Amino acid sequence: MKVFDWYLLKQALRNFFLGVALFLTILTAGDLLFRLTRLWLQSKVPFITIAQVFLYSLPSFLVYVFPMSVLLSVLLTMNRMAADSEVIAFKASGISVKRLVIPFLLLGIWSCIFTIYIQERILPTSSQKLQSLIGGTSVTSWLFQENTFFRDRVDESQERIFYVKKIDRDQPLLSGVIVQEYDHNGLKRILNADQAFLDNGKWVFIKGVMYEVGSRGEVERVVRFEKEEMYTQQSMEDVLKSQKNPQEMSYKELQEYIAQEHENPEQKYRLQLMLWQKTAIPFAAIFFVLVGVPLGIASPRSGKLMGIGMSILMVFGYYVLFSVSGTVAEGGGMSPFLGAWLSNIITGILGVGLIQFKEKY
Repeated sequence: MKVFDWYLLKQALRNFFLGVALFLTILTAGDLLFRLTRLWLQSKVPFITIAQVFLYSLPSFLVYVFPMSVLLSVLLTMNRMAADSEVIAFKASGISVKRLVIPFLLLGIWSCIFTIYIQERILPTSSQKLQSLIGGTSVTSWLFQENTFFRDRVDESQERIFYVKKIDRDQPLLSGVIVQEYDHNGLKRILNADQAFLDNGKWVFIKGVMYEVGSRGEVERVVRFEKEEMYTQQSMEDVLKSQKNPQEMSYKELQEYIAQEHENPEQKYRLQLMLWQKTAIPFAAIFFVLVGVPLGIASPRSGKLMGIGMSILMVFGYYVLFSVSGTVAEGGGMSPFLGAWLSNIITGILGVGLIQFKEKY
């Protein structure tokens, strides 16, 4: 790398760590810290336990914070350089806007690689430690996650796999529940319920449909119900220890989970979307670089606060599109890949177009 590249990278890294601190504070200062504080004050949970829960929760936030911080870093660095006429000096010496992008792309690639490392190594481990920690404390329903899986082992030859879409943390009341029940011969039944809750050693399911599955995998009987009960040996603490959020699984774990979903195409489609989303988030950092460089040059007098505001606005727009396209894909309106990657594709096209524009004008 040339001295020029090191100079830009040094400037960008300083702003990157500022972005990590800023966005991590914004994301954790809301729901997580509020619930932890309430738990500490109301439930008398030791402060050391609260601190451990907070630390083990951080990796799930860092996955999103790193790409955001790259965008903020690029905007602030280019904004400062444009305000000090350094960009004009670079252009006068023959350095193009495309050439300015390269050091920031290195930062984006580094962020992408480290985010993948967090997803694959750190997040599954921290999630496991978090579940182990809270299993023996009064920290129960408030930490129960949405879009999560857990196993309910009935006996040595029979178990159930639960998928939960949403949870009312105060009850806890599960919503959007899918249960697959297996015995030694394979899949035995599939149950879809609007709601479910634990009550004195049994699962109670409200309004749903149950599919009895034959030995060849065919549906033998369909039963609609207002209320259905299944006995269990699990407590809520046991559930918390066994739950798995797809976002906290490694790429390999999620692939293996998808491979098991032979009998439920809708569930398999949803999991494939989550798998592609796991790949899309880290690469967002690279696409943010393409947008951030020309936009930073375009607003030399805006100042640091404007740069922060612009990055928050862009991140908000990105994740709104990410959420909307994911919802459309989940409903079958587009492929899982496109549903997960549409935000990156649009951001990349916009960035390349802006770079080309700044090259000419």
